[in-house]
Amino acid sequence: MKKEENLGFKDTWRYLKKTYKYAKKERKYLIFFLIGCIVICGIEAVIPLFSARQIITLTNGLFDQVIIATLLIFLLEMSFNVIRFVNNVFFWKYFYALRKNIQLKLVSETLKITTDTLNQNSSGVFTERIGNDTSNLANITLQAIDQITYLITCFGILTSIFFLSKIIFVAFVFYILVTYLEQKYASEKIQEKRKILRKMSEKASGFASEMVRGCKDIKVLNAEKSFIQKSGEVVDRLNQDGWNMDITRHKFRLLGGSLSDLLDIAIVFLGIYCIIQNKLTIATMIIIFNYRGSIANISYNFESILESIKSFTLAASRVFEVIDGKEFPKETFGSTHLDKVKGNIEFKNVYFEYEQDNPILKGINLKIKPNETVSIVGRSGAGKSTIFNLIAGLYHPTQGKIKIDHVNIEELDKDSLRGNLSIISQNPYIFNMSIRDNLTIVKKDLTEEKMVEACKMAHLHDFILSLKDGYDTYVGEGGVILSGGERQRLAIARALVQETEIILFDEATSSLDNETQHEIQESIKSMQGKYTILIIAHRLSTVINSDRIILVDDGKVIDEGSHQELLKRNSLYKHLYELELKEEK
Repeated sequence: MKKEENLGFKDTWRYLKKTYKYAKKERKYLIFFLIGCIVICGIEAVIPLFSARQIITLTNGLFDQVIIATLLIFLLEMSFNVIRFVNNVFFWKYFYALRKNIQLKLVSETLKITTDTLNQNSSGVFTERIGNDTSNLANITLQAIDQITYLITCFGILTSIFFLSKIIFVAFVFYILVTYLEQKYASEKIQEKRKILRKMSEKASGFASEMVRGCKDIKVLNAEKSFIQKSGEVVDRLNQDGWNMDITRHKFRLLGGSLSDLLDIAIVFLGIYCIIQNKLTIATMIIIFNYRGSIANISYNFESILESIKSFTLAASRVFEVIDGKEFPKETFGSTHLDKVKGNIEFKNVYFEYEQDNPILKGINLKIKPNETVSIVGRSGAGKSTIFNLIAGLYHPTQGKIKIDHVNIEELDKDSLRGNLSIISQNPYIFNMSIRDNLTIVKKDLTEEKMVEACKMAHLHDFILSLKDGYDTYVGEGGVILSGGERQRLAIARALVQETEIILFDEATSSLDNETQHEIQESIKSMQGKYTILIIAHRLSTVINSDRIILVDDGKVIDEGSHQELLKRNSLYKHLYELELKEEK
């Protein structure tokens, strides 16, 4: 993407074309709106001419014609108000459809962004673009059209003044040029301040989001004072950047107001001179003076249009940067489709590193058979969770191949890969919805029977029935009303309703008490032989009944076998098991 300061009119035109295609069905409203704008311009240009004629007629004593002219002006004004109202209705119909479609596209593309890119950016970067920038695209467009309509009217008045007094016309043109240059310089300075404020607003939004999500941990850590202090620093910085932009704007407004006052004085003296020289009548001078404000606004309005165009281009660049920009790369999938996955998984000499020259996996080789239950164990940092991330396609191997049913996962389409496996993580994210919605969101056609069955297998059904609203209970952001164990069991139920062939348990019982952990283990045991199950476990006692246990250390598979086999022949496995026994005493 181009740097913000290098965005030009070519970019504006390109973004207008891109934006336009997001409301195809509602384009008729935009056409009606533009026609309405043309009519409004005509009415606004005619009204000053009628007003001028009325004043001249009045000075000539033609009161009958004054009454007729007044009635015509009244009818034009009423027509103007009605047309403007209908015109705005047309625009807002177009606007809401446009905003919805762009927001949905932006959400869709955000969900496609690679995992490492998401990790490198705060949530504020995306929430600002999905919320504010998409609204600005349409809001700024309406502003610009209104400004253009008014500008055309002002030029119509200026043309009329040319025929009334060429000397004053020249004076107005000189004033327009001076104020335009002043406004152009002001706009550049204000835009610089606005960019700084926008970036700080993203950081503040991201910090607030992090604080709310981590509220419980902040309390437990007794870190309220530190976060309040940090919040104060963020707010102070945000306010300072806002103050810098506002004070800059008001300084230039002061300068612009002073120029406007000078114009008033100059026009008065120039008008007196013209009247003395019999080049202008007093009535004509009154007409010109009454419309000096519209002339004065030409340069301000023109610069406002340019500023609106810049703001539109900036907002559009930020939106389309996510939709189709290189700065936020998207996940890629193959085109091979598997209707039914059996559950074969194979790693062939797989290497992986999150950071260059810091390998996590170093030549992993392993095979999982369909409907086999395999546990992966090892010390913290050995690369166990990374194996799961690679199977799910969240990251791609640096070297080697990963196959599902003998097909390289790089060749599989998204549904064949993600639609055939479920991951139950150590810290599952529970959505701020009802329990029912948390389950149906992963499977729209989920029946009540299947939902209850999954919750029973996860040993959650009885707990749900004990709640006042049962399955319709809202769990709060991140599942805040649930305990750690209840969140884990809801995540297990959510995975079970997907009915995928491959189920990955990533420390899924780590937050459970011993009794609940035993219940979940029994559930997993009842699933054995029906699904391909992979388990990452810190507690070795939870994987004793696996068909196989794979021991990973320093990014390599160093042994595999049953619990008893590894206990007898592998010193590291024996050490980890004995260490666990000591911790449980």
